[in-house]
Parts: sequence; C-alpha cells; structure tokens
Amino acid sequence: MKFIIDGDYNQDLISLIENEKLPVSHVIVHVPENPIGNSSIFLPKILPNFSEFENYTKLIQKHGITPIAGIDSTCQGNLEAHIKHYEAVNSLFHKLHELNYKDILVSSPNNVAFIKANYPSLKIFLSYSQYVASLNRGRIFFNIGADSIILHPDVLRYVNLLKGFQKLKEKTYKDRKKGFILPVNIGCNWGCIHWYQHHNLQSHRTMNSPVFSNQEKVSDVENGFDYPLLSCWKKRLEQPVNLLKAGWISPSNIELYEKLGYDTYLLCTSGFSSEKILEIILAYVNKSYDKNFNEILHIPHPYGDYWPKDKINNSIIQLDPSVIKDFCNYSFDKIYYPSESELNARCNEYINKLNIGNIRDRDNIIQLIIEKMQKMKQGVIKA
Repeated sequence: MKFIIDGDYNQDLISLIENEKLPVSHVIVHVPENPIGNSSIFLPKILPNFSEFENYTKLIQKHGITPIAGIDSTCQGNLEAHIKHYEAVNSLFHKLHELNYKDILVSSPNNVAFIKANYPSLKIFLSYSQYVASLNRGRIFFNIGADSIILHPDVLRYVNLLKGFQKLKEKTYKDRKKGFILPVNIGCNWGCIHWYQHHNLQSHRTMNSPVFSNQEKVSDVENGFDYPLLSCWKKRLEQPVNLLKAGWISPSNIELYEKLGYDTYLLCTSGFSSEKILEIILAYVNKSYDKNFNEILHIPHPYGDYWPKDKINNSIIQLDPSVIKDFCNYSFDKIYYPSESELNARCNEYINKLNIGNIRDRDNIIQLIIEKMQKMKQGVIKA
C-alpha cells in the first residue's frame, strides 16, 4: 500500500513523512502561475508563488519523495490555439525540466497527447477530474499516452468493474507500466452533474496565460464560480443519503481493494494538519478507525464566506464507525456503470442508523444557499 497526497505546500508534513516512514510515494504540487491551469476542487483560494513552488519541490526531492507537478486543467478555453499561449506552455515545461520533474498530473486529452508527443520521458498521471468510470474510457486514455489513471470515485462500490480495470491493464498492457489509482476520501456527491463544470471553473480561475488569465476576475457576479458547490451542498443537506453513497473507501474495507490488485491510493489532504494526515494514513495502514468517518472525508467548500465551516460540517449526517464498517462489507456485483436506484436501495438500509446532525443549522444553511443561488441565476441582471 502506498499513497499519493496533495502536499498543500506543508513543509512540516514532508519531514513527518520521512520521520514516521509513512507509505507516501508521491506528493502532488499544484503549479502556480502556470498557463495551463489547475482543476483540483480542493485548491486554496490563492496559490503560493512560483518561487515557493520551486523551494517546496526541492524540499520534497531532498526527502526522497517524488513530486508530481499538478497542471490538470480540464479546459483552457481554446487558448492553446494561440502561439503566445503555446510558447508559455513550452516555457513552463522547460522550467519543470530544470526542477527535475519526471511526473505530471494532467486532465485534458489534448494535454496528455501533447506531453506524450513532445516530452515522452515524462510519466503522465491522469486526474480523477476526467471521470474515468468505464473500461473503454480507461483504454482510450492509456492509448493516447496516460501512464497512471486516477479512477473516478463513483466506481468504488462495484467490484466487477474494478476487476475489469485490472484485467484491462494486465491483458492489454503486458509490460504493466500502466496502472490505476483509487481515491479514498473524496466526499463529492455520487453521480454529480456539476462535476465537469466545477473543474472547468477551477481551470479558468487558475490559468495564468499571456493571452488571458483568471477569468474569475472579470465576473460581475460576486463569487459566481461558487455555484456548483452551493448546489452540491444543498443536495447533500437536503438528502443526507448523498454523503453515505459518495465514493470513498474506509480503513476497515481497504483490504478488499488490495485483494483486487490495487496498491496505490490518492488521499486528498489539502487543508488538513500534519497530525491529522498522520492519523488518517495510519488508520488505513492499520485498517481500523474508531472515530467519526467524516473526519477522513474531504468535501470541497465554496470560496465565499457563507457559513462557519464547523457549523455546516455538523449539519450533515455523522458517519459512525461501526455502521460504516457494516455498510462497507457490501459491494455491488456489476460490470457496468450502475443506476442511482441500485445504490440508493443499499444506502437507505443504513441512513436511519446514523445521526443526521443539527437540523436547525441545516435548515438555515439550506435557505441561505437557496437565496444565494437565486441571485447567481439572475447573473448581472438586477432583480
């Protein structure tokens, strides 16, 4: 078992990984001020500058860990057709080469193909933002150049589908240099319709291109880029079952995935303290966790200051460890992408066993979200 984590520029964490001999093989470092952009839904509002990126990269390498340069934009708004943008992208890869980067996290198919054609020595990790949830989609991305694919969390409850991914790797790519990675703690709603929009908005917000940069700055709607997250939180609060059926792996059932042949896992840690990350990794290593599983889940929050984070976290269902262990003993025996009704039927057996959280706070936050979303729907037109 080994983990890939997002380092969040936490220097103490890197020392902790080495001192505690934690099974962390790679640290994703989201590249700031880059022309391609980043689609990660867990990015802080403001990334460090490029000089800090360089220093953090060298620190990771010094401690014997492999850094992955995060440039996983899902959309560049066709700016890649501009020569100035193209030149900026090549300049970025020159800088990454000088920093001795050999591993890159990307998302867009054109970026996968571009890197494979122009920088064939780089190992390409495909982001979970590409929604790889079928064997055919995995095959396509392997064929155009991806080396490792982070699967979408929606597939995690479907054992036969996960077996199919492993067979695809073993039968089609006999050198076994191709591989799949499983995310363990993303708390996004299952089958989220805002998935692509959310990642696209992050991409446009983080692009630093000589042609056009940070489209959020030209928006006339306050915090308009928060719309997908507000919608997702509304659904999560109104229908508590959404947190239970989200695609995550608990420490108590990670052995199931190891037996299926998966040995590399993505742990989203942005915003977590070093101590908390240590506790979570040890929980997976020891295959046991006796605290509220909500503490492990990572759910993206909007950037706008709408509510105290602790208040909204206390308004969702609380995932009791004993209930979660029992819930995770069941898996869906399907090879195809499942219907929501299949998953709901299983989850509804357990939802009444869980504490729903503070109902008053939940109702107040739902009303706040409704009002904010209504303003966003009106756009720049005043009511």
